[in-house]
Amino acid sequence: MGVPIFSYLGDRLPLGNALKGVSPDRLDELMRQTGAPDWHKYAISNRKWRRHACTACRWLNDVLPKDAEIFEPGCGSAANLLWLGQRGFRRLYGSDLSDNALELGLNLASMLSIPLDVWHDDCLDPIRLPKDLDGILSVNWLYHIPGASLGNFLARYRHALKVGGYLACDMVTRHYDQAPDNKWHTKDCALPEKDRRPSEYTLRLDEAEVHCLSCRNGFAVIRSTCFTLCWPQRAVYLLRRVE
Repeated sequence: MGVPIFSYLGDRLPLGNALKGVSPDRLDELMRQTGAPDWHKYAISNRKWRRHACTACRWLNDVLPKDAEIFEPGCGSAANLLWLGQRGFRRLYGSDLSDNALELGLNLASMLSIPLDVWHDDCLDPIRLPKDLDGILSVNWLYHIPGASLGNFLARYRHALKVGGYLACDMVTRHYDQAPDNKWHTKDCALPEKDRRPSEYTLRLDEAEVHCLSCRNGFAVIRSTCFTLCWPQRAVYLLRRVE
């Protein structure tokens, strides 16, 4: 059975995906105060166009009650968690390696009056991992980590979820393997090969592989979509923990 047209369009249109109440001037001020990397300004200002992240958040918003506990490893400046906070969620947690980004997220949360608990941690091998979560959000980081494995990630985080809890994630597809110079960093394509860095997209999986890894690690794929016109092409998945 196909996806209803309104769901398909909702995943692709920018409506309702912006983080409200953050003016450009105030964001610039907080960027200066915290020293957060410039990328976070882009991620916040242009959030509504980052469909892979927005869709994962919207799907959690659709399936979870407002008293749900949601955790985002690799949360950066917490823009996704704060968007969920603006939808009524109040039990929001996140971790990241960047202290500057976390400080920016906390300052934004204070400005927006949204409760937020974030901490410094290695998301592949976390020291602090909440238990009995209703939802986990994981977007835009795992496929950037050399040697990372979706299977290992699911095995590690499965036990943090309640049975029946949801995990929303995104993945770069193997379509990117067909791109010229796909083994090199996208910002280095104009450089001689000896000066190029390896690609920042180190993990790429197609839908069948995600389904297989999910099944092996105690998850069922509830919903998925692929943004075929994005570059690199990304797919979003909503998984549910099964017994």
